[in-house]
Amino acid sequence: MDKHSPLVLVVDNSRAVTGALNAMRHATGPLRPGMRFEYVLPTGSTGRAVLEADGYAVHELPFVEISRRKADLLQYVPLLLLNGWRLHRLAQKQGARLVHLNDFYNLTGYVARLFSLGQLQVLTHVRFLPQTLPQPLARTWRWLAEHAAQQVLCVSEAVRVYFAPDNAKVRTVYDPLPARGEELSPYAVAARDGVPVRLLYLSNYIQGKGQNFALEAFKFAHARNPNLHLHFVGGDMGMAKNQKFRQELEGASNAAGLAEAVHFDGFAANTEAAIKAHDIVLNFSEAESFSLTCLDALYYGVPLIATDCGGPAELFENGKSGLLVPNRDVSAMADAMVTLAGNEELRQQLSVASRAFVRQKFAPAHTYELLAACYQQVLTRS
Repeated sequence: MDKHSPLVLVVDNSRAVTGALNAMRHATGPLRPGMRFEYVLPTGSTGRAVLEADGYAVHELPFVEISRRKADLLQYVPLLLLNGWRLHRLAQKQGARLVHLNDFYNLTGYVARLFSLGQLQVLTHVRFLPQTLPQPLARTWRWLAEHAAQQVLCVSEAVRVYFAPDNAKVRTVYDPLPARGEELSPYAVAARDGVPVRLLYLSNYIQGKGQNFALEAFKFAHARNPNLHLHFVGGDMGMAKNQKFRQELEGASNAAGLAEAVHFDGFAANTEAAIKAHDIVLNFSEAESFSLTCLDALYYGVPLIATDCGGPAELFENGKSGLLVPNRDVSAMADAMVTLAGNEELRQQLSVASRAFVRQKFAPAHTYELLAACYQQVLTRS
């Protein structure tokens, strides 16, 4: 790689491997022949190993997010200033002219830009649905993004509508398809007569990600079709509240007498293998700005049922390339599970249509090539 190529510092708050981090990996990978990327993660993030395996240089800063914990609130402003100075110095040392904030609640790039006297350019990605966040914070972050960043990228139209419609610096750039393509054999819908129909819930164990709705709906679906099996796969990011959430799910499953039909596993490094080992993928999140899991399932051709919770509705055509159910509607979730599990022809239709649809809508020109154009536009102005 040409050491004279522009260098972008990607700042990501992920303390573990998350959809946001993977989305950036998928986007920056194809751009590396013409640009250089280095990542800045929280101190001790387990995402470091994944990035280094991809060949990225990784730096760490002790990021603190706003939370209800008094210790975090007391540390937030001092560490924001200190980390902003460190990021400014890191950009100077590495020769970076552009910082890419991988979500708009990380304000470190704006502080670094101040310390650089406006020389450092900032591009801000918005990966949360701002409408679902505490509005005093969301409106503040929106104002900063619109006024302090040179470009604001929204991962979906569901996110874009939160910003001023006439602001030319705000645009929608979809996350790309898996950067490595399909490494395993193409998925094929199989007849499941007398064989368990395998449902996958692939998501970190976090309140709001919808595992509780999936389990509740599965109880009703399993009563109607005992041939259904549900497999939860995801990490807890080393956080006690996530570990507790998983324990509560396991307890509820056992209490419902579903121990033989519901299984829980940890983080899966190979999402393609996990998805293709199942017949149906579920995503019943309460709020999603995009959903890389949904995109992956559609790309691999594994039939998907998702909630109408923001971004997922933009990833497929309901009834043609996936099934969309109302948010938090347990009855509709159960009905969709039973219907899709019992209809091989429908699963085949969705499999074929989803593969074709996402390959057109999320082609390079609409995703990472558009991101590269944003980088060039910002760098040209600097």
